[in-house]
Amino acid sequence: MAREIYHFDRPRSVRLSLCLLLVATVTLAGTAGYRWIEGWPLSECLYMTVITISTVGFKEVHALSRAGHIFTVLLIFFGIGTVAISITALFEYFVLRGLTNIFGRNKMDKQIEHLNRHTIICGYGRMGYYIARDLSTLQKPFVVIENDPERIRLLEEENQLFIQGDASDEAVLEKAGVSKAEALVATLGKDADNLFLTLSARSLNQDLHIIARVEDPDSTRKFIKAGATQVVSPFSTGANRIVQLLTRPAVVDLIELVTRHENLALQVCEIKVDEKSDLAHKTLAEARVRQALGCMVFAIKRPHGETVFDPGPELRLEPGDILVAIQKPNNTGA
Repeated sequence: MAREIYHFDRPRSVRLSLCLLLVATVTLAGTAGYRWIEGWPLSECLYMTVITISTVGFKEVHALSRAGHIFTVLLIFFGIGTVAISITALFEYFVLRGLTNIFGRNKMDKQIEHLNRHTIICGYGRMGYYIARDLSTLQKPFVVIENDPERIRLLEEENQLFIQGDASDEAVLEKAGVSKAEALVATLGKDADNLFLTLSARSLNQDLHIIARVEDPDSTRKFIKAGATQVVSPFSTGANRIVQLLTRPAVVDLIELVTRHENLALQVCEIKVDEKSDLAHKTLAEARVRQALGCMVFAIKRPHGETVFDPGPELRLEPGDILVAIQKPNNTGA
């Protein structure tokens, strides 16, 4: 989901560069012209060119010949126009750019303040980029915390909400709305940074769903102790997927089709059961999930961590359960 922000546009910098190049070209042409027509020293030719195109009104360094008068008229005509355009470009670049960034940043800060139950992505590297892209596709609210200037420019080009700063800094996390956030993804470059970030985020929000990326799978236990809800190792996950593709390619293809393609007739969804839900304290048969919600439950995740696959109709649903089901995209869960 593209978000509207105001940022410095590249065409403005291109215009400024072209204008400055044009001023330099006119100055060199004027210097060369006076040198060729009047035969003055280069320093005096440059001085005459500068006072002419800037219209400061100083006296001519030497008396001009008839050809010199004509050349000066032409130089004034082209020089004043060039300087005027360049001054306008400089004003746009420095003054308007500063005002645009100030008002644009203020607008973005207000958008971030209004976020609720959003996701905080810490780090806009390769993994952070793909997470942000997929969340945008799903129209899920999120904000990115990044400190690298190059990646900040990329965030501006992608029109994403972002905060520039250190993700492990509690003040930056609070600015990103960590107390109201639903989830935080730690995708910084080093395990030590992600571990410290996990500790900081957990101390600010005990209910936050924290997903941390680790390079070393052996560090998983440390992250769990630090407060991470789930830990993902790209190397371990990638290796496991390759093995699954080698041994059960049809199953992997089916799962990927259902979970990643938006235009299919079926989607995997989660249905949370709370105290106020009509499903609470009923068996699956009594809840009539298929008839009421138009979905088929194939697993139930219990609050204490147990997952029941292919639950029977006599299984009683309790508050805190999460039903994992397949449904049509147009259907909505309770």
